[in-house]
Amino acid sequence: MSALVTNPFPGPQPYRASDRERFYGRDDMSYHLQGSLLANRCVTVYGPSGAGKSSLMQAAVIPALVDAQDISVARVDAWPEDQEPARWLTQAVYGDLGLGEPPADMSAEDALLAAAKRAARRSSRIMLLYLDQIEQLLYASRSVGASEAFFDSLNRLVELPLRNLRVVLSLREDYLGRFRDRLRDHRRLLDHGFRVGPLTVAELSAAVCQAAAAGEPPQTWELEQMTALMMQVRVPGQAATEEAEAQSAYAQIVCRALFQQREGGGGASDGDVASLRGGASGSGSASGDARASGGEIVSGGAGASGGEIEAEPILRGYLEATLDALGPLRGSAQRLLEDHLVTADGSRTLRTEKELLRLIPEKELSPILRALERAAILHAEEHQGSRYFEIGHDWLSRRVFEHRQQREREEEQRRREEEQQREFRRQREEAEARLAKERAQRRRLVVIAAASVTLAAGAGALGLWAWQQKRAAEAAYRAAEEQTQIARQRQAQARAAEWEALGQKQRAEAETQRAEAETQRAEAEAQRAEGEKQRAEAEVERSRAAAEEARRARDAAQRAEQLARAAAAQARAAELKAREEEQRASRAAEEERRSKEKLEKLIERAAGKIQGGLN
Repeated sequence: MSALVTNPFPGPQPYRASDRERFYGRDDMSYHLQGSLLANRCVTVYGPSGAGKSSLMQAAVIPALVDAQDISVARVDAWPEDQEPARWLTQAVYGDLGLGEPPADMSAEDALLAAAKRAARRSSRIMLLYLDQIEQLLYASRSVGASEAFFDSLNRLVELPLRNLRVVLSLREDYLGRFRDRLRDHRRLLDHGFRVGPLTVAELSAAVCQAAAAGEPPQTWELEQMTALMMQVRVPGQAATEEAEAQSAYAQIVCRALFQQREGGGGASDGDVASLRGGASGSGSASGDARASGGEIVSGGAGASGGEIEAEPILRGYLEATLDALGPLRGSAQRLLEDHLVTADGSRTLRTEKELLRLIPEKELSPILRALERAAILHAEEHQGSRYFEIGHDWLSRRVFEHRQQREREEEQRRREEEQQREFRRQREEAEARLAKERAQRRRLVVIAAASVTLAAGAGALGLWAWQQKRAAEAAYRAAEEQTQIARQRQAQARAAEWEALGQKQRAEAETQRAEAETQRAEAEAQRAEGEKQRAEAEVERSRAAAEEARRARDAAQRAEQLARAAAAQARAAELKAREEEQRASRAAEEERRSKEKLEKLIERAAGKIQGGLN
């Protein structure tokens, strides 16, 4: 690929305003969200992780409002843990709105309110505060006092009598319950919610085809082929239909690598897959390295439309790149995935955050969970006041399970090698001990023989006795050798029995693991059912909100109708009054005419009398 290539797929990162021309599939939702923002002071935008909340706001809603309403925007995309949230927001508002530096003699809250008032006096344009990733303020590691102070400041800001102020709070759906509980005393911030759900397979397939055509150079992707590919990244557990919800984060990863491959004429390289984590949102050249990362993207050929497209190799390579990026935490992250989030048969399992904190220190667990969630390796949901995690897709869980099996094989091999080395050392020590004993026996025999030779001249009987002792020693030596052989045989039998016992223990452990897997699957089903229940409750809540909106609209319509009726009554009264005035004017004119006629007649009679007197 040349340096002029622009990849229209940003990978797992959100779209930005600069990607507006390559952002497809959300026109209707963008239109409705714009209307909600213009009609309400504060709107909470929520949805599942990876559903596209940030992309919708940054690449569609905000640019459209800037074009249509000429709004000014202050935004915060992240909330560093070493920064006070209220102060961080205040600095962003002063910087983005061109107000200079916050006053040093004011508190963060007072400075924020002063900035809003100053901006409202300076211009009548709508001023939008877009606060993304609010869930970061709800992490267990964050200061509750600092977060409470932030929400207090935000609530005071929203209650200011400024007609041109709008606030958008964006967060993940799995933190929505915790968010509502934290803001239960700030109902103004919770008045209006807007859910951003995942695209369906059909919607996402059409969107990626449009985006590919908007790349540089443009590519033509077949809708049917893309539908089959997006079906591979649908939400686990959903039926293989075009109405199933798709996982946009995985689709972005796969499509970015596919665009690079088709433009370069080969498989995605290690560098290409690794670049998916770098947050590139537009242009860049493909790596010249032709090595495949985890396998070929297209089976049966690398042409623009040849062969079935496989998403799994790309996602496997992406998993490796994500773990490598954790650096010294990779080992802990890999143990978390392998030992706690897959079962004995390789299936995905669920773990709550509280469970994981009992297994891994918080200083390691928190950055690992954030990194794996941000990269869409883990999927999180709210559950009974806590959160539970599971691996995002069955492909990834299979890869993690394969890693675990390989690690267990390597550990077993190392254990056997260590046992063999220990056995070899023990046997060598025993052989050396036997050899030393035999040498000692030989030395004693030599001494005895020498003594016998010395005394042979004077003591034949003693020589005979020495000879007999030698024969007895040799017999004892042979008996010792036989006992040694018997001991070795018994030792071999004991080792065989030990291996048999070990095999039985492993089989028993496997049976136990299978039983635990069945239990975990049952628990997972129960938790998924609980999740469905919570989603149903969320739907009910949205229905109630919609009904409330409809009621308010009806009330507004009734007020408008009453005003219209009052205006019509006033118009009729004015019309009647005008008619009465017209009638009075007509009568006055008629009386004036009659008076004039009488006067003319009087003048004529007077003139006639005068004329008669003259005559």
